[in-house]
Amino acid sequence: MSPDRFAALYPRDLDRLRVAWHHLRIQGPPADYELTREEAEHPDPGRRYARRTIQEIACAGDRLALIDKVSPHSLYDLMVSEISDPSRATPAAVDPLTGRVLWRTGHAFVRFVSDPDVMRRFDLADGELHLALNCDPNTRDRESVQAAKQFHLHLLYWPGDALKPLEKAARFGAVRETRLRRQAVDPLTFLGAHLIYESLAGFDLHLPGARRLQPEDRLAIRGERPFGCLIELPGWKVLDDFAFEDLVRRLHLHLETLAAQLLEVFTGQRRPPLPWHRHPLRASAEIARGLAALPLSVGTRAGLRALSGALRDLSASTTRRLERADPMRRMDLMTLNQPCYALSLHGPERNRPGATLEDAGVVHLAIQPKLFSGIGGAGLLGLGGVPSVRILRGEGRSSAESWHRRGRFQRAFAEFNRSHQGDVSDIRFQPVKRFVDPSTGWV
Repeated sequence: MSPDRFAALYPRDLDRLRVAWHHLRIQGPPADYELTREEAEHPDPGRRYARRTIQEIACAGDRLALIDKVSPHSLYDLMVSEISDPSRATPAAVDPLTGRVLWRTGHAFVRFVSDPDVMRRFDLADGELHLALNCDPNTRDRESVQAAKQFHLHLLYWPGDALKPLEKAARFGAVRETRLRRQAVDPLTFLGAHLIYESLAGFDLHLPGARRLQPEDRLAIRGERPFGCLIELPGWKVLDDFAFEDLVRRLHLHLETLAAQLLEVFTGQRRPPLPWHRHPLRASAEIARGLAALPLSVGTRAGLRALSGALRDLSASTTRRLERADPMRRMDLMTLNQPCYALSLHGPERNRPGATLEDAGVVHLAIQPKLFSGIGGAGLLGLGGVPSVRILRGEGRSSAESWHRRGRFQRAFAEFNRSHQGDVSDIRFQPVKRFVDPSTGWV
């Protein structure tokens, strides 16, 4: 295994981290449900998602849709996405009401899978749930954390039986694939958590019971906390509060400003580069002076110095070669454009009758910055007590019967969500569609 020039950014005991990067394999759809060329390439998301749209929701000047994903992260998952054209890619780009409907839909998902009747009907017991949002609006060349630039939220649930393969998780130190190691544990995984935490000093969360948690690398490595900068929330009910939508919006704007400041320190530029370009790095002495002016701890400043020493300029000829190279080569050598992060919500409890997810007193909001890794928050997360699990999608094909069962789950949730949000004015829920068959989709 070749040396990793970013090794100085990782904790010394990282080799003990439990990982499951080859274990959790999720089947793809039946063959007739695969994307057509038009669905894959059409610029209008309404056209791209037409066969997979379960329900549309009109709110303010935006349009949301509940969508059946063609490449699922679990048998029981959905996506709620903004589908206006042109796309609105960030939490700050949509109307506040749209954001609130999206987060209330996330809370409705928690309530739905916690219902004892739903749990029995779909065999959901002992499962885990994640809500995951990716934001990468400026990377429009290489593979991106946010491949579809619509503002969207993944609603993800794995029953207990689906998590059993994680019992055979390995250790980070046993993984010999250098590129996989960097993709699954991005160089900003630990440094970025400290950086964001410190940058939020004095940032008012405006959410009663919420608090920042100081990063503890050893707890993350042991699986006792998720990766990233953590904000502890007093349960799932806060997702219904307008203050939560406002918090996520303000966090994005804060991260946008922080990214611009760091880009200026490293390159002298505040705006993202053009596609298939990256700004050249400033001289190391100039970077050091820029970092000294930032209100950061000695340790975080030293980490950013180490990062600046590990980065390399990309010449125009190199980026032209990368444009023609395979995706893994690009992802290994070409950074993402900031701000780029995965935001996820997860409660540590399993979902059991009498002690459901909805009962959780603590929920973690995790912000994970990305520099090289194109694996978003829905495809790389902590599950089953394993801190780093990579979801392998499209592993074989689901049967039509299994996909119909998935459709019944999704349709029942759409009806439940409409009832959950019935007290919100100025939104219009369109009728819930029915899944006919893999060839026809939802009509």
